[in-house]
Amino acid sequence: MKRLLAILLLQVLYQTVSYAEQPAVEPQTQGEVSFVSGGVGGEERHALQALRSEYNLSLLFSVKGSGEYLSDVKVRIEDAKGKIYLETVSDGPILYAKLKPGKYHVSAAQNGYEIYKKVTLDTSKITALSFVWPQEKSN
Repeated sequence: MKRLLAILLLQVLYQTVSYAEQPAVEPQTQGEVSFVSGGVGGEERHALQALRSEYNLSLLFSVKGSGEYLSDVKVRIEDAKGKIYLETVSDGPILYAKLKPGKYHVSAAQNGYEIYKKVTLDTSKITALSFVWPQEKSN
């Protein structure tokens, strides 16, 4: 009986360690741009915060009034000439990207509503943009 309990305990410990070693968020690359998105749940938010200093652009997606965070936001980043640097869908309300210094147009779309912002980036600091959608009207 003790041997069976020891084996079960070892299996539980092994599964816990294996789970803990898996990254909560996975950085990605698209062309010249590295990025990461997520933030659904406390563990993902903490993992993203640990990576924040590696990126020079921080995007946050939410709903006005309620403060509800949004995921599955279509994000597009391009320069003034229209060259697309990043086109993705966020895995959560936070997206960090690392781009070359310069001027960019950032668009974020959710449920047919698109928001556009301009940003100038450099490598020495993090620039944060917040995208806030109007609250949907209930019937």
